[in-house]
Amino acid sequence: MIYLNEEMQEKLNIYIKQYNQKYTKCLIRGLEIPIDGRPEELVRQMFLHFLIKESGLFPDKINIKVESNNHDIEIYKKQKNEKFKPYQNPLIIVEVKREDVNLQNYYNQIQRYLINSGCNIGILYNYHEIIIFIRKSNQFEIYYPENLRKIKELILQADSSIDDDLLEFENAQNGNSQSFVYLINKYAKYTNHTVAFKLKHQLSAIDGYLFNVKENKIEYKMCGKYSQKYQTFDSQDFEKLIYIIY
Repeated sequence: MIYLNEEMQEKLNIYIKQYNQKYTKCLIRGLEIPIDGRPEELVRQMFLHFLIKESGLFPDKINIKVESNNHDIEIYKKQKNEKFKPYQNPLIIVEVKREDVNLQNYYNQIQRYLINSGCNIGILYNYHEIIIFIRKSNQFEIYYPENLRKIKELILQADSSIDDDLLEFENAQNGNSQSFVYLINKYAKYTNHTVAFKLKHQLSAIDGYLFNVKENKIEYKMCGKYSQKYQTFDSQDFEKLIYIIY
C-alpha cells in the first residue's frame, strides 16, 4: 500500500525554511504550502500532480482552476480556437478531502455543486478513494474507479458544448450569416461577451455586444460607446465574424 507521505516526498518539490518547517508550492497557484497542518491541501496537490505531470493532458487539452467558485479544483477543456473563447461551465469539479474522511458524507455537497454550476461530472477524492458522479437530468450515476488513470479517460470522453459550436463559428468566420445569427443569439445578447465582426463596404471591424435579431435586422451596441442608441444592419450586409470572447 502506498501512503500519501511517501508519494508526496517522491513527487512534490519539498523544501525547508526557517524553524525547520517543510513547504511545497501549489502546482497551479505557485503559493507556498506548509506541509504540516494542511492535510487536505496535500491531497489536492497530489491530484494536481497527476493532472499536470502524469496525465499528458495539461496544458494542451485542459485548463485547471484552483479554489474557483468555492470549488477545490475545476477542470476545463482547452478551447481549440483562440478567437472563439466564450464562457464555459467546468467540465469537471473536484472536491478533495483529507485521508481519513469518509467521502460518502459529501455526496450532497458535490451533487449540489454540479447542479448549481451546470457541470455534469464531479469527483470526490481523499487520496485512497475516488468517487465519480455523472449527472444526467439531475439524476446521478456513481462510479468507483480504482486509480486516477480513469480520470484521463473520463476527460477525453467528456463532451463540451463549446466544441459543438466551433463549426458554427468557423462557418461565420467564412461569411455564413445564419451561423453568425445562431452564435449571437446564444452568446451575445448580454454584456458578458464581446463580438468582433465586419460588414461589407466598411473598412474597419466592429466590436459589439447586446445583440438583438429582428427578422433580417440585427441590432447591437458598440463597445466603448456610451450612447444608449442601438446600431442596426441588415443580415445580408454581414461579411465575416472575427472573434467571440468572454
